[in-house]
Amino acid sequence: MSSVVNFVDPYADTQEMPALNGQPNALAVAWEREQVATHLRGQYQVVREIGRGGMGIVFLARDIALHRLVAIKVLRQEFASSNEHRERFRREARMTARLSHPNIVPVHTFGEEAGTELAYIVMKYVHGESLADRLRAEPQLPTEDARRFLHELALALDYAHREGVVHRDLKPDNIILDRITGRPMLTDFGVALQRSLDPVRAEASRAFGTPHYMSPEQAAGELDIDGRSDLYSLGVLGYSMLAGELPFDAPSFEALAAKHIAEAHRPLAEAAPIALREHPLLVAALERCLAKDRNARWRHGSDIATAIAEPVRKRWLRRGLVGKKSMVAASILGAKIAAEMGLFIAALRAAIYRS
Repeated sequence: MSSVVNFVDPYADTQEMPALNGQPNALAVAWEREQVATHLRGQYQVVREIGRGGMGIVFLARDIALHRLVAIKVLRQEFASSNEHRERFRREARMTARLSHPNIVPVHTFGEEAGTELAYIVMKYVHGESLADRLRAEPQLPTEDARRFLHELALALDYAHREGVVHRDLKPDNIILDRITGRPMLTDFGVALQRSLDPVRAEASRAFGTPHYMSPEQAAGELDIDGRSDLYSLGVLGYSMLAGELPFDAPSFEALAAKHIAEAHRPLAEAAPIALREHPLLVAALERCLAKDRNARWRHGSDIATAIAEPVRKRWLRRGLVGKKSMVAASILGAKIAAEMGLFIAALRAAIYRS
């Protein structure tokens, strides 16, 4: 029997995570899992695979010493012998480890086993589902849910940008929704750019990121990418949550990039009339995020957060309170009129009786 199977904990709390291809307990033997099970067996107990990305595979594991669940991201086998990819993986760990924010998944540790090709990042395990899974089940989210997610993500991006880190790959797959708190947690800084430390290199001109969420400057391969690129991606994310569709789609990267660079999207007010009615400021804020010219976008994530800070329910509550006050005032006035009419009728009856 494989050493992997021997290290599966049958009593681990694994049902809170989304199923992998419909098979929550699928344990196909892979090099990455074998590496963790073999070289980290004294520290971590592999439970199962929970996700795959461009550079790494993520496993749910149990920290043996601390009796807690963690997520371990392992550099994929095809990149493990590449010095360039290993350095990018180290940089991801270092960048994420220096970020401390309630909406960013924290890194516990990073390791490279001597004499092996294993490189891994141990992160906090967030009980929940990805935003991508949520959108597959519910393509068009309630306005308040979308507003709250965007508000918190805007603050997380604002913090990262002030620390000199541009994410460059904001998309639903890289956002985990905490099941307990409902908080969106930003993860996967694998293609992030640390502007404070990295000179502009030819590497930066590559179209890192996911085409549907790329800013025009990313799609064009511009060298100077800053936080406003992430804010464009936040606008695409918000558009898709409210409208149930992406602002742009095309069969190839080139065609999609051309649309981001030069084509006008369908106005969000038209694509999401419910959101426009419930929170016009949110719709306007997202339209500003989607400006082709980055100078026309919001400058900081905190600016967006401030613009959309007011929840939908408070808008309804305020209108409700105004209505209730009007009703109370009307009832008081009605009671006064009724009392005065009663006194008038009683006086009239008394006068008639005396006559």
